[in-house]
Amino acid sequence: MFGRPTPFKRRHAKTRYNISVPIDVQKARKYPIENLYTGELKRTGKILMGVCPFHTEDTGSFMIYPETNSWFCFGACREGGDVIKFYRKLHNCTFKTAIKELSQ
Repeated sequence: MFGRPTPFKRRHAKTRYNISVPIDVQKARKYPIENLYTGELKRTGKILMGVCPFHTEDTGSFMIYPETNSWFCFGACREGGDVIKFYRKLHNCTFKTAIKELSQ
């Protein structure tokens, strides 16, 4: 009774959606952010610069890094991420919807 405690059974995480997460996520992350961006991008070295689609501004403070397929806004947003986060923020949708749309 006062010996070693009995180990609890570990529960396996159940997938909530009927999508194979690792394959679809990898496929979605390969989708180029430049194809989602609606606006004019200016190449400065390896970086693409443009106006942030999430807030109004006159000068370009939005950066896309094609090598890592990531983005960052140095303006009012002060936010960044990968292509999935960009799609979610742009279309105001869930992670599941973003994965489905980007992996097609």
